[in-house]
Amino acid sequence: MDLETLKKHEEWNESYYFNFHDQNNDLTVFMRIGNKVNKNEKSMFFYLMSSEIMAGIKLEVPCDDRPWSIAGLEYQEIGPMKWQLQYDGPLFNPQDKSEFKVKMDIIWESLNPLMDYSNCVDEKETQLSSKVASEHYEQFGKAEGTIIVDGKTWEIEALGERDLSRGIRQWGSPRMWMWINSQFSSEEAFNITKLSVAEGEIDAGYFYQDGVNNTLIKADIDLKMDKGVPSKFSMLLRDNKGEEYPVEGKVIRMSLIPVEGNMILMETLSHYTWDNKEGYGVAEFLVPDSK
Repeated sequence: MDLETLKKHEEWNESYYFNFHDQNNDLTVFMRIGNKVNKNEKSMFFYLMSSEIMAGIKLEVPCDDRPWSIAGLEYQEIGPMKWQLQYDGPLFNPQDKSEFKVKMDIIWESLNPLMDYSNCVDEKETQLSSKVASEHYEQFGKAEGTIIVDGKTWEIEALGERDLSRGIRQWGSPRMWMWINSQFSSEEAFNITKLSVAEGEIDAGYFYQDGVNNTLIKADIDLKMDKGVPSKFSMLLRDNKGEEYPVEGKVIRMSLIPVEGNMILMETLSHYTWDNKEGYGVAEFLVPDSK
């Protein structure tokens, strides 16, 4: 389908995602706002994970004239590649049904050039991924500000990733995906997506170092599971110049997010090692719901 036809599809979606991990506070935050205007559906999730708190919120409402604002979560682009991320509302722990009052005010600023996934794939791979996203952009950055949970204030200095995608979003169309990112410092970071569909696999991403987004075109990932959930993974990432990046990852904690299409989104904080360096970031796994 051409772009204009895709834009008329009921599941046409614009998705804005941010995450960050504050190592000093051992605090991870991730959030998404998605708009399916042809379906009159605006959705969000906002989650917070630490050694003490695992809580979040997920909901859908009709579309309106404020596509970046929903249920207390609001994005504002305040400069070139710079956003203010705010949240004011409750988060819930699904295990013990506890509730937390959360207020967040964060400035998120990019640290590398925007990466266009179309630079990583050929025409066939673009077609294979068309039921997940037609346009896909990635970037890492720094997050600074405050988060208040039930009166306790965290001063945030963190690194994280943002994701912008446009296109048909049918959660059940892939067999699975792995979306993995880590920041080793403000000068070195990577992002890789491995998308599995019935017709094959699509790999895309970047490895940023020496001021350059090195385009990743292949990812060999050996994923180990523990009682049905990811526990650790070994990766060999290859860029379009033949350079290889061996990375080891280990899941520290995770949140489970049910989505459409009988799928489960596993959003994890993971620890990474590469070239004797340590980093943290989110590893996301979309897998079929076993229930």
